[in-house]
Amino acid sequence: MAWNGRYNRGYNRGYGNNYNNRPRKKKSGCRIGTDKKDRPVITAWNVSKTRGFISMVAVPCGKSKTKSPNSDKWVASVRFPDGKKTFTAFYNVVTKKLTIPDLAMVANPSKDYFGTFVKR
Repeated sequence: MAWNGRYNRGYNRGYGNNYNNRPRKKKSGCRIGTDKKDRPVITAWNVSKTRGFISMVAVPCGKSKTKSPNSDKWVASVRFPDGKKTFTAFYNVVTKKLTIPDLAMVANPSKDYFGTFVKR
């Protein structure tokens, strides 16, 4: 039996003497890759208390122009618990982030993050 600091539980879960040392559960993820035609594809997922589990797949839009020379127009297909919806997204080539303005969400493959953002 192991003593964990406060009282004897009979076992040690491997996190030392307190439970604050255990690793946190991931709540989002984001990856960039290519499809069969060598086009870039961004896949992402997010778990939140209010929206539930959300998954997203984004691909570049055809030959569409944007006002900013640093951004490209993409199409994001987002799957919610109640159905699937399509949104317009913008991919910034410099920062390599995909933003979905209608959902106020950002996908950042370099930081492995897909979640809300606050526009400043």
